[in-house]
Amino acid sequence: VVDEWGRTSIEGVFAGGDITTGAATVISAMGAGRRAADAIDEFLS
Repeated sequence: VVDEWGRTSIEGVFAGGDITTGAATVISAMGAGRRAADAIDEFLS
């Protein structure tokens, strides 16, 4: 993961959840997923 929005080094590929935070709480994973979803929405708009 390149940044806090879940963007990776491959354009158009995003990551979220435990893959970005490691084994963490559900709340942390949901937050990472939400940030990635926001970045995906911006990318597609």
